Amino acid sequence: MALGRLDVAAARTSISQAFDADHGIGALADTVYLACAEIEEENGVSTATWNTLADAVDSPELFAVVEASRS
Repeated sequence: MALGRLDVAAARTSISQAFDADHGIGALADTVYLACAEIEEENGVSTATWNTLADAVDSPELFAVVEASRS
């Protein structure tokens, strides 16, 4: 949700905490960091990165959050 709000600090904090709890989400973490870089450089997340993020989540609940957060 932080990515949809373009809140880089919150997105990085959230994914860092999630990765600390579960190192199996490396691909998801990488994509979140990529999205953060895009926000900083382009003031938004590209469609390709949103699609990669949607592919990286492993539950219908998280997929719904990604889809609802697209900016």
